[in-house]
Amino acid sequence: MASKRRKPIYYCICLMTFRSRLKWGDVMHIERSVPFWLERRLFSVYVILTFVFLFIPGLFLLGFLFAAIATVHYVVGQTEKQLKRDVALEWKHYEPLMFNQESTALRLQLFGLEALEKLGLKTTLRLHTDNGLIFPDMDPLHPHTYHAVIGSDEQIEIPIQAMRRGPAHFDELTLTIRLPWRMGVYLFTFDAFPHFTVLPSLTAQATPLLLHRLRIGDRADRYSPLKNKLVQLGAKPYTAEPSKEIDWYATAKTGRLQTKVFETSNQDTFSLALNLSGPSGYGLHTNFETFIDQTAFLASELIKEGCKVELFLNHLDTNNRMTHLKLQEGQPQLKQILLTLSTLSTRDTYIPTGQFERYVTRRKHRNSQLIQIGNDHIQAIG
Repeated sequence: MASKRRKPIYYCICLMTFRSRLKWGDVMHIERSVPFWLERRLFSVYVILTFVFLFIPGLFLLGFLFAAIATVHYVVGQTEKQLKRDVALEWKHYEPLMFNQESTALRLQLFGLEALEKLGLKTTLRLHTDNGLIFPDMDPLHPHTYHAVIGSDEQIEIPIQAMRRGPAHFDELTLTIRLPWRMGVYLFTFDAFPHFTVLPSLTAQATPLLLHRLRIGDRADRYSPLKNKLVQLGAKPYTAEPSKEIDWYATAKTGRLQTKVFETSNQDTFSLALNLSGPSGYGLHTNFETFIDQTAFLASELIKEGCKVELFLNHLDTNNRMTHLKLQEGQPQLKQILLTLSTLSTRDTYIPTGQFERYVTRRKHRNSQLIQIGNDHIQAIG
């Protein structure tokens, strides 16, 4: 199960507390389904008929009948007002950011449960999600619909699972309250409920060989801080250092024996270039989602190693500009990369491969190692 996977150290980017009480002021609309004889417009008619028939000899029984109907009508109206006043829903402690295939539980608290129990009203809750979320405990044939009878517990836990990268939300939240003796049904539908952003999975069928190469410093540069944390800053006069630290170039230039001066470095720089076009350079690749997951995985692994990462996408934003996240490090950069990847859609605009590669070559950080992702390969270029 996704919930049992090892959670990375930066998993805290997804931990947020959200509290939103859905009161009747937030109701989109209230549907009141009652028998025709309980319609609101008939209450005044029942009152008038009660007084009319009570004073007609031989028809006073009809007066008592209309009085009883008017009383039931009044009680139903007062019940409706009490429901609007006392009952509310509150979502508590849910994570608006989820990883693909991750499972979690929504916590919902129902206020006014004592009033419902006192009135003897049966209450049910129905939720419906889009294709990005499912309810794993529900019917496998209808995993997007949650339906449950509200019991005596005010706290309700609803398991959900993310199934698709991108925005996900509930598109229906209905609380159904049934009056006794089939006197009517109230459907309270809300216009505010939780929304989620599903991030790419970080358990991609990734690139273990490439990651191993990056960690041991297999690259075209003269050094790699992932392998050797010492970077040469310059030279100084020789003072009995080991011969391997002698800087022969500086010695020849100055005419005096010089040794290397090092600085400890804990970072390296990488440029990730994600090309989602097909092998021909146009259209979208059939491995669209796989490449996105691999990019997310590589970015997370490099940032965990203390590297600086920049991201290029052959994707045009709303201003018709190439998507480029500039070189940064740490959790903020990782969160920005994951959020950017989660918004990609097959309906967006993507530029051809040739134009994208020229752009990356022109704009990438000059000292970073380029990693190209797409076209059925992941290639590290020094």
